[in-house]
Amino acid sequence: MTRVGPSLDPRAAAANGAPAAHATGRSRHRRAASSGRRAALVAAAVVVAAAVVAGATTGRDVDAVDPSGAVMPTADGGGGWQRVFAEDFAQPTATGAFERTYGDRFSVYHGFADTAGTGRYQASALTAHDGVLDVHLRTTAGGTPLAGGVVPLVDGRWGGQTAGRYSIRMKSDRVDGYGVAVLLWSDENVWADGEVDFPEGALGGTAGLNVHCVGDPEQKCVQNETAASLADWHTYTIEWTRSRMSFLVDGALVGTTTEFIPTARMHLVVQAGSIAGVPPRSAAGSLLVDWVTIDVPAAGADPQATTPDHDGR
Repeated sequence: MTRVGPSLDPRAAAANGAPAAHATGRSRHRRAASSGRRAALVAAAVVVAAAVVAGATTGRDVDAVDPSGAVMPTADGGGGWQRVFAEDFAQPTATGAFERTYGDRFSVYHGFADTAGTGRYQASALTAHDGVLDVHLRTTAGGTPLAGGVVPLVDGRWGGQTAGRYSIRMKSDRVDGYGVAVLLWSDENVWADGEVDFPEGALGGTAGLNVHCVGDPEQKCVQNETAASLADWHTYTIEWTRSRMSFLVDGALVGTTTEFIPTARMHLVVQAGSIAGVPPRSAAGSLLVDWVTIDVPAAGADPQATTPDHDGR
């Protein structure tokens, strides 16, 4: 794989080489603690696909090699994109051994509070089996809700990009009190650099899209609730270029904007944990990830994000 950008010192990170996106706090977006005026811009910035996204559920013919019914693309998407990261979780791990097996490909969150402040990120929540990453959410015997989070490492190193195409194929159980966020987060852990959440929502609920305004992240400059259910297998894609960001579900455009585009270096995060208060002790279930890919602009290329008149399907 090709290294993108300068090497970053993992010792500066908050946990295992990666600072926590969505750390403890009321808004989920401040580093260690923790509408309005731009609402009128959303209509101009977002294009919602007219067609309803159908649930791509798994069937009886699904197997460990292709658990979600859609094989991970083995090459970049063309059009100036270059593949720098791809993982389909084909190597199984024992319970609690994900980090030992995949530590050269992912930084793993553990030892600090989750977004809502009631759960705790632990590597023991992560297991690879049957061709998927299983983030298993539940409450421990000691009463602590578990959370799980990973950051893909390009060429084995922590650090993000300033443009990219990020795809994840995933589904989740319906688990009361828990949610998931797949997001782009500042390498410098500065919320004002921007935040891009897609998909985001309660486990088993509806997949949402939220782009927080650069410089004023308390505001959401782009917001959309898609027709996709997190309870079904779907492929979610963020396309981030200098001039446009676009968001796709199974290749269908569900949102795009030419404004509020981050310019700082950002990395992909996949995290799941408690979302409001303390989840019921009996609540338990999984976020399943079939595969993750990252493409970046090829040398000298200027790839374009999908536009409404050129749907990615």
